[in-house]
Amino acid sequence: MLRLAVLLLPLALRAQAPLYEEDFQKSRPYREQGYRQFDEYLKKLPPAETLRQQFRTKIGFPPPGFTDKPAMRCEPMGEDSIATYSRCWVTVAAGLETYGLYLVPKQRRGAAPLVISLHGGGGFPELALFKGGTNYHDQIRGAAREGYVVWAPQFVMYPYRDRDTGTPIPAEVRAELDLKLRNAGTSLMALESMKVIRSLDAVLARPEVDPGRVAIIGLSYGGYYSLYIAALDPRIHAVVASGCFREAPLVREALTGGRPVDLTSPQQVALIAPRPLQIQTGIKDAAAPIESVRRTLAEARVYHPTLDYQEFDGGHEWRGDLAWTFLRQHLRK
Repeated sequence: MLRLAVLLLPLALRAQAPLYEEDFQKSRPYREQGYRQFDEYLKKLPPAETLRQQFRTKIGFPPPGFTDKPAMRCEPMGEDSIATYSRCWVTVAAGLETYGLYLVPKQRRGAAPLVISLHGGGGFPELALFKGGTNYHDQIRGAAREGYVVWAPQFVMYPYRDRDTGTPIPAEVRAELDLKLRNAGTSLMALESMKVIRSLDAVLARPEVDPGRVAIIGLSYGGYYSLYIAALDPRIHAVVASGCFREAPLVREALTGGRPVDLTSPQQVALIAPRPLQIQTGIKDAAAPIESVRRTLAEARVYHPTLDYQEFDGGHEWRGDLAWTFLRQHLRK
């Protein structure tokens, strides 16, 4: 018994001995060194191109069957003191056209910058030219007034204003098409983006267009697509997106069924940087709560510190006074 007590004594003494401790602040240099090593490592990687390829793969881009020689045909609609107006169709694949409105400003000298103008959910290009343009205001005509050639392509969607006229377009058209396309290895976003991108090949070949000065603008749904298409096509030099910037959970909740949800807003910004980018948001926009927008902006600035962010006293709408001031700076010769 005595012998057992003698054997256990060192263990008891060790249990009572103080444990080694160190002021945790002494580890700070090592933590900071670890961060710096990560930071230096990341600087050597091409994150944008890696993300871009992941994005392309995720949405199945490019979709198959598109021609590399798109053909454009136009029919005059009318004219006013600002521009001539045409309906145009660009054949981009067998049996598939990109339809849109094409405006050529009357006050221009030589080849002019091109602005691609994208409409929102339930809308169509003609709506933005009708009785003041509703919440689009001067998104199309205002660009022509600035002296820009305008290409305003049509997306496929249920036209809200035609809901009582027996339209054959189903209300869930986007969800249905997206499901079928993703089952085929691509997506509605890939298809519609490619339609705009391939139509751009034909538009940029026109003599009135300066292919070195191209911008894309959009409201709401069109704002999302302006960011996505710019992320995919480096020929676009400047972007203005309105009413489409918000945190990822809100995007997933609000924009399901064929809507663009494959990238978060900060990721979209990362793929556009360092090209000029303006984000517009109305502080009364119920579709994009302002605090959510501001939190998203803080994350996006990590990727694009010079992003031009504009809040305005309004709702879900386009603000040309902000956009044109921005584009004058970035589309000038």
